Amino acid sequence: MTDDLKTGNQFEGKEEFVKDAFTEIAEYYDDMNEVMSMHMVQGWHKFMMKQAGDIRGKTCLDVGTGTGEIAFHVARTAGPGSTVIGVDITPAMLELARKKESEMDLPVKIDWREGDALALDIPDGSVNLVTSGYMLRNVTNILQAVSEMHRVLAPGGRVVVAELSKPKNPIVKIGYNLYMKRVKAYGRKRDSGKKIDGKFSPYEWLTTSIEGFPYGDDMVAIFRKAGFKDAHFFVKSMGAVNIYVGTKE
Repeated sequence: MTDDLKTGNQFEGKEEFVKDAFTEIAEYYDDMNEVMSMHMVQGWHKFMMKQAGDIRGKTCLDVGTGTGEIAFHVARTAGPGSTVIGVDITPAMLELARKKESEMDLPVKIDWREGDALALDIPDGSVNLVTSGYMLRNVTNILQAVSEMHRVLAPGGRVVVAELSKPKNPIVKIGYNLYMKRVKAYGRKRDSGKKIDGKFSPYEWLTTSIEGFPYGDDMVAIFRKAGFKDAHFFVKSMGAVNIYVGTKE
């Protein structure tokens, strides 16, 4: 196994920038997710639940939970008697998650917690499922974040992570690049191009963060380095997103 692992787009002050950027866009983050995913995001999350295995009554953790969309799927799948924890670094996102949950009829109440994906305040081996969506591009150390997921999982526990990717098919790639330009233009209407902490506007970051970000086999190498020996991935939406799955031995 090579130690030459890709680290994505890193820069000084990234953690504070990410927190500030997602605070800025919290109220319209869900709408923009629908646009960026070409309205396929819910389908990706349902596929994630199929990969989660039997989690009925189990303890589940959603890291980088944002406004809670994946955590809601987990709660419905795990059902009564389960424990579902949603962790995010941005209080404004968690506030929206709580508000959304209050308007739902879920079988279990979600435990929302402010926390850092690089240092989870979760005991070793205490979780049966870890999920995460579109978060790894925003951390300062991808391997550390995945290693934390591995640490908190009990033996036999599973990780299921969704991350944006890039299509490899040349024809599909042309359409993808044109669509991402439209996303940038749409995002500019939302954030007015206002740079956060003097770095990027929020939606400039959401599209720029894909550049240099590991995906496919490169990301699988990170999961295996973190301890997930059986790590593999599924390509969804012609390469727009990958779903990474692994089991703790």
